[in-house]
Amino acid sequence: MGLYIGEKTYLRSSWNVLDGFLVFVSLIDIVVSMAGGAKILGVLRVLRLLRTLRPLRVISRAPGLKLVVETLITSLKPIGNIVLICCAFFIIFGILGVQLFKGKFFYCFGPDTKNITNKSDCLEANYKWVHHKYNFDNLGQALMSLFVLASKDGWVNIMYHGLDAVAVDQQPVTNNNPWMLLYFISFLLIVSFFVLNMFVGVVVENFHKCRQHQEVEEAKRREEKRQKRMEKKRRSKHQIPMRERSWRRGGGGRKGEEGEEEGGEMAETHGEEEE
Repeated sequence: MGLYIGEKTYLRSSWNVLDGFLVFVSLIDIVVSMAGGAKILGVLRVLRLLRTLRPLRVISRAPGLKLVVETLITSLKPIGNIVLICCAFFIIFGILGVQLFKGKFFYCFGPDTKNITNKSDCLEANYKWVHHKYNFDNLGQALMSLFVLASKDGWVNIMYHGLDAVAVDQQPVTNNNPWMLLYFISFLLIVSFFVLNMFVGVVVENFHKCRQHQEVEEAKRREEKRQKRMEKKRRSKHQIPMRERSWRRGGGGRKGEEGEEEGGEMAETHGEEEE
């Protein structure tokens, strides 16, 4: 197995590249430690922080962890596309929310606000004219409010504030405009349920693809191992008959040599008798 040149070399696999990088960093760390307090190599001590990456070497040896990491890595590109779509919807609903609720999320804060109808009445009563924490006064505040809506944490209060909104510098009235409910429901349906669930769908789809790819690789490896075993068996079968043939040939030559020696001895004895 080579280092880089070839199909099945060491650096052709990304997991081997990660493993080799961690080993290289460890070697540099050892050299820096042996150098002691050298001023030139003092900057390289930052590489010791990369020791935290050593547990990643376990991933290449655990098929389950390797599958999960490959799924997350392959999901980055489609997730980026979904993020762009999600941001586009957030900006659209944010601009729409500013147009509908800008300056309308203020209310009079005081002990008795039943007779308060607007900002001037609130200030005359020495009360405070304040706004809600999440509002739509500008695009930034609108995006923050929409993010809370998408997280479904405290979104009901924001929706009720939108329903109670009357006008700019006017005291909110309970359920003043129920039709504003369509704005919040449409945002929840489009963004919270469909767009955000697309993240999960992309990850699940890539997980199945990576698992199929891993299964195909495992099947190829098993097939290669099986072929190697079959090749070894064939070679062992061919070697045994060759040994038998060479043994037989060696035995037959020896027998022929012994017969020739016996024939020569018989001829010599016969000649002596005639003399």
